[in-house]
Amino acid sequence: MIKRLAQHKYVPAPSHEWLMLATIFLLMLVNFLNVGMIAFAASPLMGELGVSPQEYSLSTAAYAAVAVVTISKQRWLVERMGWRNYIHSSLLIFFIGCFICYLSRNFSQFLIGHVVMGFGGAAFMAGARILITLLPVGPIRFKGIKTYAYGLTISISLAPFLAAQLFINASWNDIFIILMIFCVLVAITAAFCLPGIPSKDEIRSQSHPYVLMALATGSFLTLYALRSGTYDFYSNSILISVILLLGLTSFYYFLRSMVKNHHKTPLLSIKQIFGSKRYRTGILVFFTCYLIMGSNSYFLPQILQKGLGFGWGTIGNWYALGLTSMILGLWIHMKIFPKRPDGKKFFMLGFFCIGLYGFLMSRLSPSTDMQTYILPAIIVYGFFSVFLQGTAAAKSFSELEHDDTAFSHAQQFKNMVSQIAQSMGIALSSIALQWRTTVHYNELNTHITNSNPIYQKALAQVATQYAQHVSSVSANKMALGWIQGLVKQQSILLAGIDYFTLLFFVGIIGFVVMFIQKRLN
Repeated sequence: MIKRLAQHKYVPAPSHEWLMLATIFLLMLVNFLNVGMIAFAASPLMGELGVSPQEYSLSTAAYAAVAVVTISKQRWLVERMGWRNYIHSSLLIFFIGCFICYLSRNFSQFLIGHVVMGFGGAAFMAGARILITLLPVGPIRFKGIKTYAYGLTISISLAPFLAAQLFINASWNDIFIILMIFCVLVAITAAFCLPGIPSKDEIRSQSHPYVLMALATGSFLTLYALRSGTYDFYSNSILISVILLLGLTSFYYFLRSMVKNHHKTPLLSIKQIFGSKRYRTGILVFFTCYLIMGSNSYFLPQILQKGLGFGWGTIGNWYALGLTSMILGLWIHMKIFPKRPDGKKFFMLGFFCIGLYGFLMSRLSPSTDMQTYILPAIIVYGFFSVFLQGTAAAKSFSELEHDDTAFSHAQQFKNMVSQIAQSMGIALSSIALQWRTTVHYNELNTHITNSNPIYQKALAQVATQYAQHVSSVSANKMALGWIQGLVKQQSILLAGIDYFTLLFFVGIIGFVVMFIQKRLN
């Protein structure tokens, strides 16, 4: 079923290469359907579980911390278990976590299930990318890369649609039914194509429990401090700062241990992979992209729902439709990049797209139409992700591909960064939304006074409408409540405009930086 290509390298037999491609595609599908559906549905999910955003932040911080640790151990586990056993074990753990979430009826049960899912599914993306290296060099490996990329883009665009439909027409628990079904499919395809022979002892990476404890502690404390700071920073600033400092100190200890032991066989070859200038630049681009993606995944649904009043189903449908531009962008990238592999034009185009997206969305108004205005903006946003990340992925690892261990460690570290950056993006955007909404609400509220003739006129008009059905006293109270709700809605919309204006300037700065580069690959 598998044949030996070289020492310690195994590839699927030609008759099973399509199964390898199917496994790679399904791993990406499970990974991003999981991330996309739960991220998009965070607000209604909190309502179903009856928890506050502050309590829910515990689950996201715990999942990200577990994910970072799991990803760091991927190569270590594969060297001892083999790819087939590793993928099957990960799928089994992920399946169990999904099943716990499906049966959960309160937040505690959901938290346990979500953390278990993190143990199993966090390394699917890095695993799928490294599996491509098991394919022979040539057209079949290029097919593996395309399969990997299309799995990513299709699942990202599909996630909001599925989440919205399930919440409206079925039950939120059914999210995990879909994930369990795909788990079974991946397990079947993986059973027939993945190698089951572990690497030999002398090439195995080494790990230490104290180092892992430092990584786990640093991940959780840092992310939890960022998430909790969204709600408690001003009331518990000293405590939040101490937690953040402890988390960053633990991170420093982990990285220092990896660099100090570079001459041995460390868990991650930090010094070796960061010796590549291309990789360092690529990690910076990835961090920027995932930070923007995390913040936008939180901001956009909030602004569309609470700022513009669109229904959750409407947002999910049009958001998913707009993100299909990622599939088109990937097709364009795959056609042009092999013939003209200079990365500068793609980086410039990517930053231009995020700047244009920010410019368009910064001009939102209460009368903005979803189909004719917001949808084109989301389409532009989809192009940004593909052109920046796709180019960075093609260029960042080119100097490390000759060394399987270094390439694996580079992929693992990149995915650890993605987990941290997305969580940071969500946390910082939560803080920004709360802050800017409060600022704008206080400013608008200064105009809600009896001395303001515009306010008095609006209050009288609304009260007149309510007075047709209730008493005049109740009508005045209801009119005041309506105006206060409108002020809050306008505050959220203005906060969103501030965020999209920031994205506009990020796009401009990124475009200028890339433009002045004399030589950029």
